[in-house]
Amino acid sequence: MAILSALVLATIVTVARAQSLTVVNKCSESVFLYTSTSYGSIDTNVNIAQGQSANLGISSNWDGAINVGTGCNSGGTTCTTGGPTWDGNTPFSRAEFNFYAIPGKVTYDLSFIYGYNVGMEISSADSSCDAFACTISSGCPVPGPGSDTCYSPCCSSASACSGGALPAGGGGCVNNEGPGPNSPFYYDTCYNAYAFPDNDGANGYVPADFVVYTCGNTDITLTLCPGVANSHYTS
Repeated sequence: MAILSALVLATIVTVARAQSLTVVNKCSESVFLYTSTSYGSIDTNVNIAQGQSANLGISSNWDGAINVGTGCNSGGTTCTTGGPTWDGNTPFSRAEFNFYAIPGKVTYDLSFIYGYNVGMEISSADSSCDAFACTISSGCPVPGPGSDTCYSPCCSSASACSGGALPAGGGGCVNNEGPGPNSPFYYDTCYNAYAFPDNDGANGYVPADFVVYTCGNTDITLTLCPGVANSHYTS
Protein backbone atom coordinates (compact mmCIF):
# COMPACT_ATOMS: atom_id res chain seq x y z
CA MET A 1 0.00 0.00 0.00
CA ALA A 2 2.87 2.37 0.80
CA ILE A 3 4.38 1.68 -2.61
CA LEU A 4 1.03 2.28 -4.30
CA SER A 5 0.58 5.56 -2.43
CA ALA A 6 4.04 6.69 -3.52
CA LEU A 7 3.21 5.90 -7.13
CA VAL A 8 -0.06 7.80 -6.91
CA LEU A 9 1.72 10.77 -5.38
CA ALA A 10 4.34 10.72 -8.13
CA THR A 11 1.58 10.69 -10.72
CA ILE A 12 -0.12 13.66 -9.10
CA VAL A 13 3.13 15.62 -9.03
CA THR A 14 3.77 14.79 -12.68
CA VAL A 15 0.30 15.99 -13.66
CA ALA A 16 0.69 19.18 -11.64
CA ARG A 17 3.96 19.94 -13.43
CA ALA A 18 2.74 18.93 -16.89
CA GLN A 19 4.22 21.19 -19.53
CA SER A 20 1.71 22.98 -21.70
CA LEU A 21 0.93 26.31 -23.34
CA THR A 22 -2.76 27.19 -23.55
CA VAL A 23 -4.07 30.37 -25.16
CA VAL A 24 -7.41 31.74 -23.95
CA ASN A 25 -9.19 34.28 -26.16
CA LYS A 26 -11.25 36.74 -24.12
CA CYS A 27 -11.28 39.28 -26.95
CA SER A 28 -14.51 40.36 -28.62
CA GLU A 29 -13.46 38.72 -31.90
CA SER A 30 -11.62 35.69 -33.17
CA VAL A 31 -7.83 35.86 -33.35
CA PHE A 32 -5.19 34.17 -35.47
CA LEU A 33 -1.98 33.00 -33.80
CA TYR A 34 1.28 33.01 -35.71
CA THR A 35 4.30 31.45 -34.05
CA SER A 36 8.03 31.78 -34.53
CA THR A 37 10.38 29.08 -33.27
CA SER A 38 14.07 28.93 -32.35
CA TYR A 39 13.95 25.39 -30.93
CA GLY A 40 11.37 22.65 -30.79
CA SER A 41 7.88 22.73 -32.26
CA ILE A 42 4.48 24.30 -31.71
CA ASP A 43 1.16 24.55 -33.56
CA THR A 44 0.94 27.62 -35.78
CA ASN A 45 -1.66 29.49 -37.84
CA VAL A 46 -4.20 28.70 -35.14
CA ASN A 47 -7.61 30.38 -35.30
CA ILE A 48 -9.27 30.81 -31.88
CA ALA A 49 -12.86 32.02 -31.76
CA GLN A 50 -14.10 34.54 -29.24
CA GLY A 51 -14.40 32.92 -25.80
CA GLN A 52 -12.52 29.77 -26.83
CA SER A 53 -9.07 28.41 -25.98
CA ALA A 54 -6.45 26.19 -27.59
CA ASN A 55 -3.57 24.07 -26.35
CA LEU A 56 -0.72 24.73 -28.78
CA GLY A 57 0.94 21.34 -28.46
CA ILE A 58 4.46 22.54 -27.65
CA SER A 59 7.42 20.17 -27.58
CA SER A 60 9.39 19.90 -24.35
CA ASN A 61 12.17 22.11 -25.72
CA TRP A 62 10.14 24.79 -27.46
CA ASP A 63 11.65 28.29 -27.57
CA GLY A 64 9.84 30.95 -29.53
CA ALA A 65 7.04 33.51 -29.66
CA ILE A 66 3.35 33.96 -30.36
CA ASN A 67 2.20 36.88 -32.49
CA VAL A 68 -1.50 37.76 -32.57
CA GLY A 69 -3.49 38.72 -35.66
CA THR A 70 -6.93 40.37 -35.61
CA GLY A 71 -9.42 41.02 -38.39
CA CYS A 72 -7.96 38.11 -40.38
CA ASN A 73 -9.54 36.31 -43.30
CA SER A 74 -10.43 32.64 -42.93
CA GLY A 75 -6.99 31.47 -44.03
CA GLY A 76 -5.09 34.02 -41.98
CA THR A 77 -3.29 35.36 -45.05
CA THR A 78 -4.39 38.96 -44.46
CA CYS A 79 -5.24 40.73 -41.20
CA THR A 80 -6.12 44.21 -39.99
CA THR A 81 -3.37 43.92 -37.38
CA GLY A 82 -0.70 41.28 -37.09
CA GLY A 83 -0.56 38.57 -39.71
CA PRO A 84 1.86 36.18 -41.36
CA THR A 85 4.47 38.86 -42.12
CA TRP A 86 6.45 41.06 -39.75
CA ASP A 87 5.99 44.30 -41.68
CA GLY A 88 5.47 47.39 -39.59
CA ASN A 89 2.16 48.25 -41.27
CA THR A 90 0.25 45.69 -39.20
CA PRO A 91 1.36 46.04 -35.55
CA PHE A 92 0.94 43.09 -33.22
CA SER A 93 1.34 42.09 -29.58
CA ARG A 94 3.89 39.37 -28.91
CA ALA A 95 4.45 36.88 -26.09
CA GLU A 96 7.82 35.11 -25.83
CA PHE A 97 8.59 31.79 -24.11
CA ASN A 98 11.69 29.66 -23.58
CA PHE A 99 11.14 26.10 -22.34
CA TYR A 100 14.57 25.11 -23.70
CA ALA A 101 17.26 26.97 -21.77
CA ILE A 102 16.54 25.59 -18.28
CA PRO A 103 15.05 22.09 -18.24
CA GLY A 104 11.90 21.94 -16.12
CA LYS A 105 11.46 25.71 -16.15
CA VAL A 106 10.11 28.36 -18.51
CA THR A 107 11.19 31.94 -19.06
CA TYR A 108 8.59 34.35 -20.45
CA ASP A 109 7.96 37.97 -21.32
CA LEU A 110 5.61 40.34 -23.13
CA SER A 111 7.01 42.36 -26.03
CA PHE A 112 5.46 45.36 -27.76
CA ILE A 113 8.44 46.33 -29.89
CA TYR A 114 6.41 45.33 -32.97
CA GLY A 115 3.41 47.32 -31.75
CA TYR A 116 0.25 46.46 -29.86
CA ASN A 117 -3.10 45.08 -30.92
CA VAL A 118 -4.47 43.05 -27.97
CA GLY A 119 -3.90 42.96 -24.23
CA MET A 120 -2.02 39.97 -22.85
CA GLU A 121 -1.46 38.11 -19.61
CA ILE A 122 1.03 35.27 -19.04
CA SER A 123 0.39 33.17 -15.95
CA SER A 124 1.43 29.81 -14.52
CA ALA A 125 -0.49 27.08 -12.71
CA ASP A 126 1.89 27.84 -9.83
CA SER A 127 0.44 30.89 -8.10
CA SER A 128 3.83 31.76 -6.62
CA CYS A 129 5.14 32.63 -10.09
CA ASP A 130 4.68 36.21 -11.23
CA ALA A 131 2.08 36.82 -13.92
CA PHE A 132 2.84 39.53 -16.48
CA ALA A 133 -0.07 41.53 -17.88
CA CYS A 134 -0.64 44.61 -20.00
CA THR A 135 -3.60 46.32 -21.62
CA ILE A 136 -3.39 49.62 -23.49
CA SER A 137 -6.81 51.22 -23.72
CA SER A 138 -5.90 54.76 -24.78
CA GLY A 139 -3.13 57.22 -25.41
CA CYS A 140 -1.17 55.57 -28.22
CA PRO A 141 1.24 58.20 -29.57
CA VAL A 142 0.86 56.65 -33.05
CA PRO A 143 -2.54 54.89 -33.24
CA GLY A 144 -2.63 51.78 -35.39
CA PRO A 145 -5.37 50.37 -37.64
CA GLY A 146 -8.65 49.36 -36.02
CA SER A 147 -9.37 50.45 -32.46
CA ASP A 148 -7.02 50.64 -29.46
CA THR A 149 -3.97 49.50 -31.41
CA CYS A 150 -0.55 51.14 -31.53
CA TYR A 151 2.38 51.24 -33.88
CA SER A 152 5.79 50.11 -32.70
CA PRO A 153 7.62 52.36 -30.22
CA CYS A 154 10.43 52.36 -32.78
CA CYS A 155 8.28 54.36 -35.23
CA SER A 156 7.65 58.09 -34.99
CA SER A 157 4.74 57.81 -37.45
CA ALA A 158 2.73 55.24 -39.37
CA SER A 159 4.80 55.90 -42.50
CA ALA A 160 8.01 55.41 -40.52
CA CYS A 161 6.85 51.87 -39.77
CA SER A 162 6.22 51.01 -43.42
CA GLY A 163 9.69 49.51 -43.78
CA GLY A 164 9.25 47.31 -40.71
CA ALA A 165 9.37 47.98 -36.99
CA LEU A 166 12.98 46.70 -36.85
CA PRO A 167 14.36 47.16 -40.36
CA ALA A 168 17.67 45.70 -41.45
CA GLY A 169 20.47 48.13 -40.70
CA GLY A 170 18.63 49.72 -37.78
CA GLY A 171 15.67 52.04 -37.57
CA GLY A 172 13.93 54.30 -35.11
CA CYS A 173 15.03 52.15 -32.16
CA VAL A 174 18.73 52.95 -31.71
CA ASN A 175 20.70 50.29 -33.65
CA ASN A 176 17.62 48.09 -33.27
CA GLU A 177 18.72 47.74 -29.65
CA GLY A 178 17.94 50.87 -27.67
CA PRO A 179 14.85 53.06 -27.15
CA GLY A 180 12.75 54.43 -29.96
CA PRO A 181 10.84 57.73 -30.18
CA ASN A 182 7.79 56.28 -28.41
CA SER A 183 9.44 53.83 -26.02
CA PRO A 184 8.75 56.13 -23.03
CA PHE A 185 4.99 55.76 -23.56
CA TYR A 186 5.32 52.00 -23.62
CA TYR A 187 7.51 51.56 -20.57
CA ASP A 188 5.45 54.08 -18.60
CA THR A 189 2.20 52.33 -19.57
CA CYS A 190 3.38 48.72 -19.63
CA TYR A 191 6.45 48.91 -17.45
CA ASN A 192 6.94 45.13 -17.37
CA ALA A 193 6.89 44.60 -21.12
CA TYR A 194 9.60 45.22 -23.69
CA ALA A 195 9.44 48.81 -25.01
CA PHE A 196 12.62 48.41 -27.05
CA PRO A 197 14.79 45.40 -27.97
CA ASP A 198 17.31 45.67 -25.11
CA ASN A 199 14.81 46.82 -22.48
CA ASP A 200 16.13 44.05 -20.21
CA GLY A 201 19.39 45.95 -19.67
CA ALA A 202 21.41 44.27 -22.39
CA ASN A 203 24.22 46.46 -23.74
CA GLY A 204 23.73 48.83 -20.81
CA TYR A 205 20.45 50.34 -21.97
CA VAL A 206 18.07 51.73 -19.35
CA PRO A 207 15.49 51.45 -17.97
CA ALA A 208 16.30 47.82 -17.25
CA ASP A 209 12.78 46.97 -16.14
CA PHE A 210 11.63 43.68 -14.67
CA VAL A 211 10.52 42.36 -18.05
CA VAL A 212 11.59 38.68 -17.94
CA TYR A 213 10.56 36.00 -15.46
CA THR A 214 11.58 32.36 -15.00
CA CYS A 215 9.03 30.01 -13.42
CA GLY A 216 9.52 26.48 -12.13
CA ASN A 217 6.05 25.40 -13.26
CA THR A 218 5.68 24.86 -17.01
CA ASP A 219 1.87 24.71 -17.15
CA ILE A 220 1.44 28.14 -18.77
CA THR A 221 -1.58 30.15 -19.92
CA LEU A 222 -1.54 33.11 -22.28
CA THR A 223 -4.78 35.08 -21.95
CA LEU A 224 -5.68 37.58 -24.67
CA CYS A 225 -7.71 40.68 -23.74
CA PRO A 226 -7.51 39.69 -20.05
CA GLY A 227 -8.91 42.95 -18.68
CA VAL A 228 -6.01 43.05 -16.20
CA ALA A 229 -4.09 46.15 -15.14
CA ASN A 230 -0.73 46.90 -16.71
CA SER A 231 1.61 45.34 -14.17
CA HIS A 232 3.37 42.27 -12.97
CA TYR A 233 1.98 40.60 -9.92
CA THR A 234 1.87 37.31 -8.09
CA SER A 235 -1.38 35.67 -9.14
